[in-house]
Parts: sequence; structure tokens; C-alpha cells
Amino acid sequence: MIEMPNPHIRLLDGDTINQIAAGEVVERPASIVKELIENAIDAKATTITVEISSNRKEVTRIRIIDDGCGIPTEEVSLAFSPHATSKIQTAEDLNTCRTLGFRGEALASIAAIAYVTMVTRSKGEDAGTHLIISGGEILENRATGAPTGTTLTVEEIFFTTPARRKFLKSLATELSRISSVIEVFSLLYPELTFRYLLNGQEKSTSHGTRTLGEVLRALRPDEAAQMIQVSGEENGISLEGYISHPELIRQNTQRILVAVNGRMIVSSRISGAIRSGYGTLIPSHSFPVAVLKINLDPARVDANIHPTKREIRISDEPEFLRFIVTRVKEALQGQDLSHSGISIKSELHLVADDQENQSPGLIYRTSETPAQRVCEATLAGYRTTARQLRRTRLLMEPTGAEEESLFPPLKYIGQVAATYLLASNSSGDLILIDQHAAHERIRYDQLKREQKEGTLSQELLVPIVLQLSTSEVHLLSEIRSDLEKEGFHLEPFGKDTWCVRSVPVVLGRCEDPDAIKEIISSALVGGQENRMSESVSRMVACRGAVKAGVILTPEQGEEIISQLSRTSEPYTCPHGRPTIISFTRSKLEELFRRR
Repeated sequence: MIEMPNPHIRLLDGDTINQIAAGEVVERPASIVKELIENAIDAKATTITVEISSNRKEVTRIRIIDDGCGIPTEEVSLAFSPHATSKIQTAEDLNTCRTLGFRGEALASIAAIAYVTMVTRSKGEDAGTHLIISGGEILENRATGAPTGTTLTVEEIFFTTPARRKFLKSLATELSRISSVIEVFSLLYPELTFRYLLNGQEKSTSHGTRTLGEVLRALRPDEAAQMIQVSGEENGISLEGYISHPELIRQNTQRILVAVNGRMIVSSRISGAIRSGYGTLIPSHSFPVAVLKINLDPARVDANIHPTKREIRISDEPEFLRFIVTRVKEALQGQDLSHSGISIKSELHLVADDQENQSPGLIYRTSETPAQRVCEATLAGYRTTARQLRRTRLLMEPTGAEEESLFPPLKYIGQVAATYLLASNSSGDLILIDQHAAHERIRYDQLKREQKEGTLSQELLVPIVLQLSTSEVHLLSEIRSDLEKEGFHLEPFGKDTWCVRSVPVVLGRCEDPDAIKEIISSALVGGQENRMSESVSRMVACRGAVKAGVILTPEQGEEIISQLSRTSEPYTCPHGRPTIISFTRSKLEELFRRR
């Protein structure tokens, strides 16, 4: 074993300090673009041009041109010194600082790892300044003619830290990140003009004096068509922006863009609040697309907790997050949240209405038969067998005529594939309704209503005994209160045995031990989830809903549609899957080439 000599404590030299600091601020070429655009915005620029040059392997040059206030001649070299800034003077200034930068690190960090040329002139000066700095060392500083503003060129990126180049991605990826940075600033500052040129070719231009909506439509036309405007103000917090229709979702938060006081930030808590505003309108573990601009008192925001200022800390954060959830919910209320059928294939296969060869693939409009009467007992169809379907009823109790329908009246047509209800509205649009998802939503709302009314539980004639493992006993003890909120009443019945004496009313007359055990077992598996009670509600609603493959009478189909229209969120099931897909009359005419 090689023995290492005892290290001695010593001060690092300036170059090493600057390169370490640069590693925190400048991660890749896109980081340089971001920092320099922020500087231009702080300089009150109205037009910002980003010019990128590259060879086949990497970005070779970054040039940012702005028409901002420029830097006075005597301050140009100082601007490249670590922690030199015009934006704050004391620590107290952080409480009122509204600029994007304040640490004085960006220029020093960039100059420490690259070859930098700056040409700048401040308003009122006769001449500008031309400065060249390489690896932190000033090579040239002279007067020059220049327009008001600043042009900053960065070349030989990471030449002082070549190891950093190994961690860069492909050229396409790095260019994509640069493009994303420019797009983000174009959205957050629609009043500014942004021009992006790659190897001399203009890639995008966002003209100033536009609104956020106009820029969104220009940069993201496909997404913009499915965006909903959101705004609000409360207790010194203001919000404006757009959130997506529940049909437009992603599996991560990458399309959630949030700016607080003009600064783009990354916050799982804010993304979670936006997601919470959708409730059950979108599937679990999915996220909407959003572009939100939030403003509040700078004294309530601490942006000094991350080297790149991507993360912030907000005082009274629970109030702040509740504000976001409320605004998102309000924006979604009253919107047409049905899912469109625009992705249907143009080739349609028609099936003859042959009664002798009728199968689940055809439309059913039949009179009620004894076999179909079984469906009225279908509520807790945990397994689609005739024995279990007979145990429960199909439809929830009437919700009351006083409840308002959330979508226009639909005319029931029939059933397709024993799974989908077919209907039409007064405009001639074709509507498809997933009978399981719709019934799941009906049952979920009934369960929530029973929770409020206190009529949640019904006692079983014969208690159900659960034989559990030691670990399951511990878990059940932890989630017992959550299960009781949903209408289950359980109590210990021996060492590793628990007894279920009551179940939710929404389960009907279901006393199937296997079905009850299935729900509780699923709850045990998900027992560590933060929203345990909500998880159980969804499971209860799902396990008892009429399944796909069950033939319904016209009366039952009409009743499902009627009750679905009076639920809180009729367009999605509690898990966020769509209940309704519509094909507009114009779309149908297009498919049949009538227009």
C-alpha cells in the first residue's frame, strides 16, 4: 500500500479559485448563453441577438449582442473581476434586488475558462471599449468605435479545463440546449426581441411587443392550440401564463416552465402544486405542460441558495403553493375538457348490422333480456364472472336533480364492443364514452359525497377475516385511519389476524372476501404514499365499477351518461384517464371526404 504524505493546508491561487467557481456557473455552452442573456436583460436591452458557430463536433463560438446600457470605460476590466457587480452593494440589497444577476460571478467565470472579447459603450460616452481576456488574463484593453450596448464573444470554451469537454454531450444535444434557453427567455420576456443565428443562418426570431400567448403560438404552435390561460392575484402574489388541456401531458416536468420574478427556476414543489391543481384530470405520475410567470415581493424570495440560481426558497411557501393550486383549478373549471378523436385513422372498416352474427364488436341496441338484467347488479365487478357480477348493483344512487350537468345533453345511440357507449349531441358530434372509466368517476364522486355526509360505512353481515404477515400487520396499523376515512372498519383479531366489520357504502352489497382483501392488499402495497386516503378512494371506485365487456341495456347506458354529466370532473376517471372522446361533425365530414 502506498502511503500518501500528510497534506498541508494552504491557500489556493487565484486561477484555481476562478476555475472552481467557473465549474459551478458554466456547465456547458448553454450556461454561457443563459448568463449573458441575463446580463443583457439586466442592462435593459430591447433586442438580444445570439450567434452560435460550430464545427462538426462542438460549439466553437458564442456571440451575444445587445442594445442595453453598456458598461462605462473605467468599469469594463472590473466587470471581469470575481464578485464585481453593479446590482447590489450590501447583503441587505438582496431583499429588494429584482435583477437576474447579483453575485458578479458570470463574466469572471466565463473568462476563466475561455477566450473572451467584449466591445461595449455606455450611453453618453463618445467611444466604446474593446477588451480581450483569456483564461482570466487581460490581453488587450483599448478604445474603439461602437454602438450603445454590448457585444460579447466567447471562443475556445473550456480550453483551461479540457477535462470538462469530455462531459459535454453531442453537438446536436448541446445546440438543442442552447435553443431551449433562447426559447425560454423568448417566452418569459415577450416584450423583448430575440434573434438566434446558427452558423450565419437565422433559426428563430421573437419580435418584441408581443404577448406571451402570441410568442407561445409562434414557438410552440402545436402545444399552443391546447393551452388554457391562467391568471390571478392574491396577497401580493401575481400569476399569469398558460397551462395545458388535460389531453396534453408529459411523463416528466421538463415542459413545465416557471419564472419567479423573471428568473427561470426548477422546483419540484411548484411543479407538484401545478400537478395538484389538475387533481384526477390527468393520470398519476403525469404532468401538464405549463408556462407560468409569478411575481412577488423580492424580500420573500431567496435566490442565493444555488450556484446557478435555478432553485429558490420562498417564505410562507404553503400559502404560495396553495395560491398556485387554486389558480390552476380555477383556470380548468368551465373548460371543455373532453378528449378529441382527431388522431383517428382515416381508414374505417364498416361492419354490417347482421343480427345473427352479432358480436361485441357491433353496436348493441337490444331489448332487455334476463341475462342483461344481471348488469343491474354490477357494481363491484372485481373479476368479470357472472357470480361476482350478481353481487352488486350497476348504478350509483341518484345524485339529485338539483345538480347541474357539466356538458350539453347527449342522445344515447348504443354500445360498441360491450365497452364504449355511443352518443351524439345537438351539434351532430359523435361522442364515445368508456363505460368503466365513466362509472369509476360516478362512484368516486359518490364516495366523496358520502364522506362529507357521514354515510360512508355499511356493516357486513359476516365479518371478513384477514390473515396477514408480520410486516403487513405493521403497515395496516399505520394506514388504518386512512382506510377508516374511506369507510372500512377494521380491528385486530388475534396475533396476525384482522377483522373487517364494515366496508364503504359505495361497494353496494359486496361481501366477497377476495374483493375486499384485494382492495386492502393494494392499500398495503401503496401504504407509504403521501396521499394514502386518495389512493384508497380511487381503488374503491375502480374495483367496483362496471367492467369492459359487460353488455348494458339502453336504460343503463343513458343513466351512466346522465349521472356522469353531474359529476365534478366528468371528462376523466379518478386516475386521470379520459372518459369521453368526441369526434366533431366537421371532423367526421372530413374523414368521409364531404369537405
